[in-house]
Amino acid sequence: MRQFDCITVEYFKSHELLLWKIKDTGMPNFCLKGLKEFKEFASWVKDYFSHPDRPLKFVVSASEHKGIYNMGGDLQFFLENIQSKNIDNLKTYAYLCIDAIYNIYASFDLPVLTIALVEGNAYGGGFECALAHDYIIAEEKTQFCLPENKFNLFPGMGAYSLLSRKLSAGDADTILKSDKIHKARYLQSLGLIEELTEKGEAIVSLHSFVKKAAERFNFEYHHVKSKKNVFPLQKEELLRITDLWVEACMKISTFDLRKMEILINAQSRKVKVEI
Repeated sequence: MRQFDCITVEYFKSHELLLWKIKDTGMPNFCLKGLKEFKEFASWVKDYFSHPDRPLKFVVSASEHKGIYNMGGDLQFFLENIQSKNIDNLKTYAYLCIDAIYNIYASFDLPVLTIALVEGNAYGGGFECALAHDYIIAEEKTQFCLPENKFNLFPGMGAYSLLSRKLSAGDADTILKSDKIHKARYLQSLGLIEELTEKGEAIVSLHSFVKKAAERFNFEYHHVKSKKNVFPLQKEELLRITDLWVEACMKISTFDLRKMEILINAQSRKVKVEI
């Protein structure tokens, strides 16, 4: 099995399931190194599981970070490159995010279902990553948020495209315009979360869900595939929106950057406590 620096990979052949987890290597966000490696990971998944002796029906994402699925974008990276007006760095980062999101959304170009196993809070790009999956299983106390409004930006790596296809226009707009924290049960009521689980019981819930889905996989897979055909999402749409995000980054004020810096410090303190 291939080894990676930023993620762990486990293949359960009897369950036809691949589980990848973001390693606990510090700040639980999408760093540039991790995004570059995810591109290699996605390519490996497509190649490795194209072999008939490696059956695969489910690709599951999770995190090794205690209490956190993912805190989203690398705010320190954003801050430094916005201050230095380095558009190329921001665009490189943004395009790698879209590459990751679209690989998950497109099920790695394989006939599989994708599941986000969210055992901790998912903010910003972490929320967007979870939304890119076909299903979300989350602990009941988990919180979700798109905090970009706090520093006068918008979520530019998939939230608009994904929420507008999963929710009514009104519900999608409410979440996109709000920087409020949303409880998992509320998102389940909107249809964004498939199943809720008690703290520490996520793996049990995953096994139960996979067992039921495997029994009716022909329906479940083609049901998801049909919905994606009715509401198609092309990678070009995601890239156009993330280009707008890079453009918006160049227009935020010094005051907004200060608010971003405050959030960076708050995240750093939070991670130190939870790790």
